[in-house]
Amino acid sequence: MMKEHRPHGSAPTTLEADILKVRAFEMVTVLFYVEDLRQFIVHSIRFTDKLLGSIRLTNGETKTKEGKQMDLARAALVSEGIINQAESDELFDLINYRNLIGHQIHELTVDVGAYSNRTRLDPTTYEPIPAYDYTAAKRAKTLRLKVMEGMAGKFVMAVSMSSLEFEAAEKTYWAEIERLKKKINKGIERANKAITETNRAIRSVPESVRAMAQPYHARNIRENGSLTKAGRTCAFQLFDAKATPLAVAYMMRISLRSANRWFKKWQIQNG
Repeated sequence: MMKEHRPHGSAPTTLEADILKVRAFEMVTVLFYVEDLRQFIVHSIRFTDKLLGSIRLTNGETKTKEGKQMDLARAALVSEGIINQAESDELFDLINYRNLIGHQIHELTVDVGAYSNRTRLDPTTYEPIPAYDYTAAKRAKTLRLKVMEGMAGKFVMAVSMSSLEFEAAEKTYWAEIERLKKKINKGIERANKAITETNRAIRSVPESVRAMAQPYHARNIRENGSLTKAGRTCAFQLFDAKATPLAVAYMMRISLRSANRWFKKWQIQNG
């Protein structure tokens, strides 16, 4: 897959940085909600079973792995009517997502930035499949609250101070998430407008000019990234055809800084 051209350089744009910040805050909340809920469920069932003489988390086995314990715990919640099967499946998915954050967080950020071409592709359509889930944080928050409230009347509750200890961080993260999302929405509007204008500028360049200028030809660029004599001629031909510096940057696969520099020289030359 060809790497996407980035006229502004490889560093994250302001929009990309804001998106990554939102993801960071949301991922932290997912880590807390899911792990706190997992421990609450397991400990509450364990305490209750100890009083009742039940073995719902071991199923009679001497040693039960953590994943198996959680499967049995989810089944117990469904049988007690705390959650339905769809919510049990959602909890399973959220736990797996929590593990993805903990062990392969790069998969949740790779689609943003200079190496977005490394995003996993759909084997059928070859379209990028971003792994990040923007619904996970709110789903985890909602499910955690429902399970805890539902277990209150049927289980011995596991006492934990974790909610109080995380409270300040939780409020701060959600406030930042909401602030950044508003900023991101405005940034997306500006980016879409720039894309539309740039595409229009590119399409407006006559085919005869493209054929003569050959903006994608390797002879236009030196190994150090600067324009050759042919490249300068190409840029000037595109500017003559009313192409904007950003359009030229995309067409010639050069930096916007370089395109702006040659645009100024073109303006001087044309009085």
